[in-house]
Amino acid sequence: MKSIYFFLIVNICLSLFSKAQTNQLDFQAHHKDDITVLEYSPDGKYIVSGSWDESIIIQRNDSSQEVVQRIHDNKGAITSISFRRDGFHMITGGQDGKLNIYQFNDSFFSVATLDTTLLVNQCQINKLIYGPGMRTIFSAGDDGRFIAFDLTRNQIIPIKTSRPISAAGVSIDRMSYFIAHENKTEIIQYDIMGRKLKSYLGHTDQITDILVTIDRKHIISSSEDKTVRIWDIRSGKELFSFKDHRWTVTDIATDPHGKYLVSGSLDGTVNLYNLKDKELIKSYNLEGYKINALAFSPNYTTIAVAAQKNETSEFAGYFLLETDLKYRAVKLPKRYKLKKQPKQMKSNSATKNQTPPSIKRINNASKVGINSNKTKPKSNEKVIKKTDQIEIRID
Repeated sequence: MKSIYFFLIVNICLSLFSKAQTNQLDFQAHHKDDITVLEYSPDGKYIVSGSWDESIIIQRNDSSQEVVQRIHDNKGAITSISFRRDGFHMITGGQDGKLNIYQFNDSFFSVATLDTTLLVNQCQINKLIYGPGMRTIFSAGDDGRFIAFDLTRNQIIPIKTSRPISAAGVSIDRMSYFIAHENKTEIIQYDIMGRKLKSYLGHTDQITDILVTIDRKHIISSSEDKTVRIWDIRSGKELFSFKDHRWTVTDIATDPHGKYLVSGSLDGTVNLYNLKDKELIKSYNLEGYKINALAFSPNYTTIAVAAQKNETSEFAGYFLLETDLKYRAVKLPKRYKLKKQPKQMKSNSATKNQTPPSIKRINNASKVGINSNKTKPKSNEKVIKKTDQIEIRID
């Protein structure tokens, strides 16, 4: 009996100690509902969060922690945010199916300026990836389509699958896509022509995220089966499995150089791993919270962690956790200037038996005799964005 009392007392003390530690952590609460996605800007100067409250908040990642902008361009939850590698463009997507492209430049009062809105999936977007070559955007949605949108040719090439996509990744050479489906345990690798190359089998529950390592040799996946797994791309075999979480692993992230991995779970823990040695470096226990999303700072020093209280709360936010890793200076590529190409991309086997849709931009509508307020699309076109300056259609 004494041992039982002792065990209970120890557990209570540990719980109180964990809560005390959590209360001392830096918590940024600016949303009115749970945060769904977090990203650092590539230069590490800003943290961008998206939420169920239909807003995106841009906050300085410095001692001021100033909220510099609130964006309300979507209806429904924000589900994905991605940056171009040079940091000058940001893309966002959500439940309303809108893919918004923003110019991102901290020399302006408004850091993010809406440039273009696209409806390529025409349903909830679950994952957006800004291609490493900075000329292609990838979008995965509930319609089962994984879409490559070529910004230079204004054209989309979709890979059509049979189920909503829960997670997706793109190799750094853009020659392979890795896709997982809702309520499925399989990761499927496709080539750019839409041909299935191989399957990666081993998870026992739905996959929540997929990352491709910078050396193009491995993919890393997280799952509702409580694990994070590393796979060999060439063989399709599982190389290693991290089993340190006690509940669904909701999100994973790596640093820009692929040395470290962080994972977050509904069990309230965040784990930091050394990928080379496959070792757990540090574990954080956020007592009383569930982890929804996280991001790893480009300079290695902090992890931003979106955490939802187990009980209801008036505000939602994220913690900033210190990694104790050595600071690394951030170096970005030169600003990429998009050069439009007049020629259309040719059809391929990914769109067999159908013509890949193209996107037309009509500038200065009044000069060519078009009333931008009254023009209707042709029967084979769909207007996906219309303003006084520009009208974008999908044939």
